[in-house]
Amino acid sequence: MVYLLGIAAALVGIYVALWLTVAGFLWLLVPALVVVLPALAVCGVLLALVVAARTLVTRGLTAPEVITPRLVAKGKAGLPEPRHPGAFGRDRAWPVYFAAQARTDLGQVWREIRGAVRRGWVKIGPVFHYRGYGWIPGLVVVCPLWLSVSIGALAGGAAVLAAGALVLFALWVPWVLTAGFLRGTDQLVRRLRGASGSCPRCYHVDSLPAFACPGCGRLHRDVRPGRLGAVWRRCDCGRRLPTTVLRMARIASPQCPRCELRLRDGAAVLTDIRIPVFGPVSAGKTRLVYAGLVALRDAVAAAGGTLGFVDDESRAAFDHGAAIITSGGDTVKTPAGELPTALTVRYGQGRRSALLHLFDAAGEFYADRDDNTMLEFLDHAQGLVFVVDPFSVPWVRDQAGTAEVLARANPAVEDPERVYHVTAQRLRDYGVRTRKRKLAMTIVKADLLDGVSGDAAPAPDGGRDWLMRAGLDNLVLSAERDFGEVRYFVVASVAGKRAGSGLSPANPLAWLAAGAGAVMLPEPSGRDGSREVEETV
Repeated sequence: MVYLLGIAAALVGIYVALWLTVAGFLWLLVPALVVVLPALAVCGVLLALVVAARTLVTRGLTAPEVITPRLVAKGKAGLPEPRHPGAFGRDRAWPVYFAAQARTDLGQVWREIRGAVRRGWVKIGPVFHYRGYGWIPGLVVVCPLWLSVSIGALAGGAAVLAAGALVLFALWVPWVLTAGFLRGTDQLVRRLRGASGSCPRCYHVDSLPAFACPGCGRLHRDVRPGRLGAVWRRCDCGRRLPTTVLRMARIASPQCPRCELRLRDGAAVLTDIRIPVFGPVSAGKTRLVYAGLVALRDAVAAAGGTLGFVDDESRAAFDHGAAIITSGGDTVKTPAGELPTALTVRYGQGRRSALLHLFDAAGEFYADRDDNTMLEFLDHAQGLVFVVDPFSVPWVRDQAGTAEVLARANPAVEDPERVYHVTAQRLRDYGVRTRKRKLAMTIVKADLLDGVSGDAAPAPDGGRDWLMRAGLDNLVLSAERDFGEVRYFVVASVAGKRAGSGLSPANPLAWLAAGAGAVMLPEPSGRDGSREVEETV
């Protein structure tokens, strides 16, 4: 009986102890946790703010990835690939904060906050390894406390990221509007001018030339406003550079993005006109170029304009050719097998300026289809001059009479119609839309035709009719079928032929230049023999 009473008393004692424990938890600990847990959550938010500030100011406990120009150039900065055709990748310059570094910094903030929470749970972990019932306080007290801190820290981190994203967006909007305005204005102005960068050596044409940094010489291939800067960009060397081609061209010379040759001053800023002069060997192409430029220079100067040079090579070549023309001498044959370098002149009249590039390749390049594959300048020309030597036509040679006349004329040996078809086929093979181009069909050596009997001498405005009479009707019809507009000129490549007048060698050059945006003369002669063809779709 005594044992039974002892057992009953023990059970009652255990019940009372459990009741007191539960009552104490419910009436004392739970209310304390209700007060403490929200406070700890607020502490977690403060922890997130401190960690975020420390990360952005002192870069946190671990070194974050800084988006450097080296990473930009290697394509490891998270920037999209350039859309410019034939792009060489990103330039080695510092990206704007919005484009790359902001994303990296926000990601680092979130990783630092998660790391702080994780380190707290790692320190709590040993509590659960106590023997017996020692783990119960950790489960009942410590875990809820740190869980509250963790929730507050993660919520605070999410708020920091959201606030950072909103601030960045508020700053990004005016930035992108500024960059878009500058980029669009630069592109519109240069497009209205017809500006592009023409390489005189490799013949590459690009509206976006490269520029070398004046500080370190590093090449920047795309200086348009964008992810590397809206108004200014900073080179890897620290030099601040202007964006847009128009502004960059004021402090640095443009360079060819393909071969890196320095382009003519004004490239990609001024109106750019490219005119190849093609025809058979000894047709008179080189003489036409020099005589035409001499007459054009005098006519532009008389009108108050200028026709000068922006490079020493072109100036030296022109001075040599002009001396031959004014003295009445014979020009030297263009060396066969050597690719020509563009002869560039700069035209200025009031506020109008343009670069005129003339390409005079040896006639051997045009005689065979396999020899003219390297003549890339043909593909980028706005208009072409085809030189017809009248003394290469049997109909004229039959009327020439004496061998002295033929010797003075030094006639071309190739059939002009064959040379034309070889070149026209080359243009089609390379995808050139010739019906969008102009062709100046130019009959040269008119001064030597005066001594030929019969009706071999054409009238200044009767070039087309003369070609038809001379048996070159297939040439005429083919040219008018291939090109959008064909105009016929009769010229005498000698000194004293005023530009704009009959027989002036400047007329075909001036007509093509006017069609490309640089009106150097009034309406040049030869119009009566023109044929314009509308392209049908």
